[in-house]
This record gives sequence, structure tokens and C-alpha cells, in this order.
Amino acid sequence: MKKREIVENTAGTLSALLFALALYPAFLKFGTAFFIDLRTRQIIARSETLLRDCITAGAASVLIAFGALLALKHSGHGVKTYICANLPLISAAVMWFMYPTFPALLFCVFMVIWSAARTASLCTPEKLPAIDHRKVLFIITAAVLLSSLAGTWHQLRSFDTLGMAWFDWGHFYESLLNTLDGKPFYLNLCRGSFLGVRFTPTLLLLLPAAAIGKPGVFLFAGSLLVSSGALFVYLISRSLKAGVRESLFMGLWYLFIPGVANMNLPLIDGFHEVFMLFPLVTGCVWCVLEKRYRTAAVLFLLSLGVRETAGVIFAGYGIVLFLLGKRKAGAVLFAISLVYVVTVINFVMPLFDAPVKGTYAHVRFFSHLGGNIGEIMLSPVTRPGTLLKALFNIRNLNFYLTIFVPFCLLAVCGYRWLLPLVPELVMISLDRRFDTQTVLRHYQISVVLVLIFASLAGARLLREKSHPKWVKWLFVKLKNPDVRLGALGMSGAGALLGFLFFVHLPGLPASEPQRRFTESEGVAVYADATSLAKRIKSLIPAGAKVSTGPRVGSLLVGKYDVFIDPACDEKSLQEYVIVENFSRFYSPEDKISRMLIKSPFWQMLHQEFVDERSIQLFRRVQNAVPKRNPCLRVPERVWASFGARVPVPSDSIELKAAANAPGRIVFGVKILKKRTNDAAFKVELETVSGRKIKHFTSFCNGRYPADLAEPGDIFFFKVEYPPAEQIKFCQTNIIEIAGMEVPR
Repeated sequence: MKKREIVENTAGTLSALLFALALYPAFLKFGTAFFIDLRTRQIIARSETLLRDCITAGAASVLIAFGALLALKHSGHGVKTYICANLPLISAAVMWFMYPTFPALLFCVFMVIWSAARTASLCTPEKLPAIDHRKVLFIITAAVLLSSLAGTWHQLRSFDTLGMAWFDWGHFYESLLNTLDGKPFYLNLCRGSFLGVRFTPTLLLLLPAAAIGKPGVFLFAGSLLVSSGALFVYLISRSLKAGVRESLFMGLWYLFIPGVANMNLPLIDGFHEVFMLFPLVTGCVWCVLEKRYRTAAVLFLLSLGVRETAGVIFAGYGIVLFLLGKRKAGAVLFAISLVYVVTVINFVMPLFDAPVKGTYAHVRFFSHLGGNIGEIMLSPVTRPGTLLKALFNIRNLNFYLTIFVPFCLLAVCGYRWLLPLVPELVMISLDRRFDTQTVLRHYQISVVLVLIFASLAGARLLREKSHPKWVKWLFVKLKNPDVRLGALGMSGAGALLGFLFFVHLPGLPASEPQRRFTESEGVAVYADATSLAKRIKSLIPAGAKVSTGPRVGSLLVGKYDVFIDPACDEKSLQEYVIVENFSRFYSPEDKISRMLIKSPFWQMLHQEFVDERSIQLFRRVQNAVPKRNPCLRVPERVWASFGARVPVPSDSIELKAAANAPGRIVFGVKILKKRTNDAAFKVELETVSGRKIKHFTSFCNGRYPADLAEPGDIFFFKVEYPPAEQIKFCQTNIIEIAGMEVPR
């Protein structure tokens, strides 16, 4: 027996190594630290994603090794059969010798989860101890709460570091706050009702969360809505006669689906109204299965009120029911859903104060197909080339494969329930926005819900052994495999790999697979901005009207009447204005900043730099106040006697430096002739001991752009270093490209 255990452990370890080898192309492509590319003999190390990649690699290795050993322990087969189950990994390992592009990574991942399915099909779960239904409910509830808390922490961290913009969570939060103030669904940005942009009356259910007046409570409600779907997935699985252990697996599996986890740990949105679809739609399905039709009808109506297009998914299920023989129920569901969508978009929403009266605002995302809904519907005839090009491209293919990773065989076996995917995938594929075809945002929620229900239906068909016959081909060369366990193993491995590669973990920088889908940065990048918010709030009276950008505005919503309008003009500015520039430069496009600086009717109350972003607070004054030039004017003889001249590659600026105290060098900048753009200065010092010091400053310390300065204007800045050190090397570079990324 001891010899058998040694053989089994050895086989399990080798299998785990084979899994790691299959995943190697992903690590090779996306920069895991300390891996060697045998073709170039170079160590691959990328410092910006070092922590993320090490965690990904370590988690994958540990979990896969544990799963391999556990599967072998609970299988009644020999080592040869077990190794045979892992044959698909060979094709994945071959990818090691190919240049791994993103589709190649997906192919490698699918090979790994196929092998996981074959391995899982050899298990004998009867050997596992029994588990009680009440204990499982406790486990699922605890997992939902833990997931919600993790998502809330991530959002609050992003919120406090100006990483979470007012778009989109601020839409809904501000609408509810205005509703509490007697202005139903009023949105300052639209200068009218938000219902003209998004018809979402069900949002009123979250009024209690908004009434507390703490954004964190509202963000927690959003995370709880997303995570609560796990409980309903468990209950639906039980209603479909699945065992307690399998239903527990399905509930926890739900939380690892990238399309779910990334909405709970959002990079940008914070909260979106579609989050309410998770408990409402899954709860509606569970009530139908339990024959609680009145409750199901209420949840159905609430689901329709989440957004104007929510009826599309129910219309698809109406067609499915009709094809499955429940023609009356299917026809009624299809008719109600479709009539609702058409009525709301064409007749109800135009009654509200939409940005463009009488139009559906989201048509603009399909403008390449037509200017209105009718032209878009006719685009297969009028613009077939444009339509086909938008539908069939490598980005859409990557999206289809990525979102399908956690579902695999389960969804395929429930293929009859995949019909509602067609309109949803078409809408996502045709959207011209860059970040629509991604598992990192909220756009794919309807697709995820359809795939979940198809997977639950597929699991039932597998239990009843009425799955398609060709499915057994996936388990070729295995004796008496359990196809149901194989499908569960495939989905579990797919969710795990999808979570590791495509989910942004809290507090860590985004890895390369994620950056392929979004331009967002991780919340660990920026410094805490809560102290900035306190200083700004101390200068603005409560209830004042404030115009600002989407990131600073997110810290002010609730206490002030905030107007988020990044492209605002002078006429629309409120009493207080907060200008948010993402560098210390004033680019030519910063018309509002330049206008406020020059205008005698605006007073700068505060300026601060968060990381390298410039935040300025202005207040409107009734009487014109002469503006004082923040630059200096000194006699020519004083300037001539100051320091030594430093050569710079510009004839419009003169730069001088003088060491006027131990450990300090003072630089003086003089404008010689009118400039056409802003400027900044980067100083690099090196001491005798080898210490390197870098200093970056914008012109006039960011209070005044260089191109507004007049000839003769001077400003000084200082660079400090340890007083005991001596300077060995000093170099000053002038950066003249407005709006470029500030060097760190």
C-alpha cells in the first residue's frame, strides 16, 4: 500500500508539473517574473506586474497540484488511466514552442480545462463525506458576504484614490439623492430627468441605501446585489434536483466567473443599475421552478424596470419556451417583453428631458450603422459590409472565447437555452466603444446570465444522461468516465483560470491580459486623496453648486450640488469650479483652466498636486479683482548677478542655478520671449557617494502656464539634497510638450 501511495503521489506531482507547463505560454507572454525564455536565454521580469504575476503563477500551481492529487486519491483507476486523462495537455505544452499571442493563450487555457474535465470524470464522489443542506446555506451566505465586503473595500480604495470616476456610479447615486430632495431622477449633467437616458424606475429600491448619505453604503449595496446571485444559483440547482454538494459547487463557481467577479471588483463603474438584474432575474427563475408565480411576476416586472433593454433577454427566453413546447407561456413572455422594450424606447423615454429631445441617447454607439433605430435595423441590407466587419473581427472572437471559458461543457449541453445570447452578443459586437467587448465591465451581464442558466440546464441534462452523444468524445480512451463530473470539473477549472487571468484582484496592478481589454489602472497606483477632499470641503460651504471633473466630483457628491461636465463652458460654470488636470502641464486644450487663471472674476482658493495631477479650486467673485502675475519681476542687474547660466535647448527661456545654502540649489527661470506652449523642468542630481536625486517642477509651480507669461517674468524653484553630500553631476532638462505624461 505504501508503494502504491508513492506511485500515486509521484503521478500527481508530474501531472501538476504538466499543468504548469501547459500554462507556461501565458506566463511567457505576460511577463511573470524570473521565468527564462529558452529561445533567447533571457530572464523575463516585468517590475510593474511582478506582484500580480507571481500571485497568479503561485495560485495556479498550488491549486492545480492540489486538485491533481485529490482527483487521483478519489479515483478508482490506475495511474495509467490517470495519465491518459491528461493527454490533452500535450497539445497545450506544444504551445511553449510557439509565439504566444492572445488567441494562443485561450487555446492553451481550453486545453488545460479539457484535461481537468477528463481527470474529474475519473473521481468517485461517493467516498467523500456527506454534507448538510443547512451547513451549505451558511457557507454560501458567508461566501456572498465575504465577496461583497471584498468588492466594497476595492471600490472604496479606488474611490479614495480618485481611481473611480463619477461615471457611472454617480449617475445613479445623484439621481437618488435628487429624488430624496423632491426632484425625481433629476441628473445635473442632463439638466433634466435621468429616465430620458436610462429608464430605470426599479432603482428606487435602493433609496434607503442612498438616504444614509454615505457613498460606501451605496457601493456595498451594489457588491451585495452582484454576489447575492450565488445564493439563487444554489437554490436553482437544488430546484433542478441536484445534490447538495453539486449545488454548493455551482454557487461558489458563480462567484469565480470573471464576468461576475469583475463587476463586484470594478475598475471604473463602481455601481451600475444592471447589478440589480443578478438577484431579480435569478430569483424570478427560482420562483418559477418553485411554482411561486405571483412572486415571480413581481420580480419579472422589477427586472423590466432595471433598464429599457432588459426585456430583450426575456423575449429570448419566450422563444426558447415556445420551441420547447410551452407555446402559450412562451408567446406571452415574448410579447410582453418586446412590447415593453419598444414602448419604453419610442414613447416613454422621449417624454423625459433627454439630452437630445425625442431621441434614444444610446443610438450614438451604433452610429456607424445608421442615425436612428430604423436605419440600424436595416443595416444588414443598406450597409452589409460595415455590419460584417463590425461583427467578425479578432477582438470579438477573443471576447467570445474569454467569456465562454468558465462555462464550457455545461453550457454546451444546455444549448437550447443559449438562444437569447444571439441578440445580446450582436449588440455588444456592434457597439463601437473600445471597452464593450470585455469581461472587465458591466456590458456582458445579460450574456453571463444566459450562460449561467444554460449551464444549470446542462447540468440537469447530464444528471439525466440526456446530453448530446458527441460529448462522450471528449472523454475518449477513458473507461467508464462520469461525464457529469467531467463537465463540473471543466467549468471549475475554467472559472479558476478565468479568475486568475482576467479578474483584477484588490490592491494589485492590472496584469497584461486585463490591459488588453481596458485602459484603466489599478487602484494601487494612486495616493490617497481623502485629505485633499477634506481640505477642499473646508473651503466650500455645504450645499454650494460646484462644477468639476468626474474623478474629483466623485468625492463631493452628496454634500454639494455637483455638476459633472468635463467639457463645460464658461456659461455653464457654477459658483465654485474645481479644475482637474492629469499632469502638471497646461495643454492648449485646457481652455477652462486658462480662462479661470486670466479672468478677473475668478479667484484661486487652493491648488494641490495628487501624484502628478494638478487640482485647483476657483470661486466666482461678483466684482472684478485685478489678477496678480504670480511670476516675479526683478531688475536686470539682480538677475545678471544671480548664479550661473545653465544651457537649455530653447531660445525662449533662460535658466540659472545657484547653491545659496548647504544642501540646496536654487534655479531661476526667465522668459525671454513669448512662448506657444507650457514647460516643465526635470533636474537630475548625483552626489559623490552615488546618491541620485530627481526633481520635477512645472512652470511657476503649476499656478501659471509658461505660454501666458510675458517676457521678463521670472520664477524660482529649489532642489534639496543631504547637506553633508557634494554634487558630482547636475543635469536639467526642459520638457516643452504640453500634456505629455509626467516622468516619475
